[in-house]
Amino acid sequence: MATPYPYHPGYTPAPPAARPGRVLGIVGFALSFVFPLDIAGLILCIIALVQSRRAGQRNGFALAGLIISIVGILFSAAILAVLIPAMADLFVTCSRLGNGVHHVGSAIYTCTPTSAHKTW
Repeated sequence: MATPYPYHPGYTPAPPAARPGRVLGIVGFALSFVFPLDIAGLILCIIALVQSRRAGQRNGFALAGLIISIVGILFSAAILAVLIPAMADLFVTCSRLGNGVHHVGSAIYTCTPTSAHKTW
């Protein structure tokens, strides 16, 4: 019975090429879609990119995760920059007005000891 490949003593096939940073890039890419974890995803993607670049390879997952994380962080910061002052104003107004339903201009403030709500 003939073997399809001749046997060469002392020959061992080369191991598959390692892809440094590949797993970190995939994990960072996955974390970049989740709001509180996108900062961790950003850090993992940066580490994965550095590892891949040092090995002379490209890492598409790490690059995509890096971009998505940065966009997500900027978007979250913009939302928080609008929401925090609005919520602070609502609670300051309710603390000034006291508990109950109050009509101020065209707005209606509903203030309770545990919550506040504003409608127009």
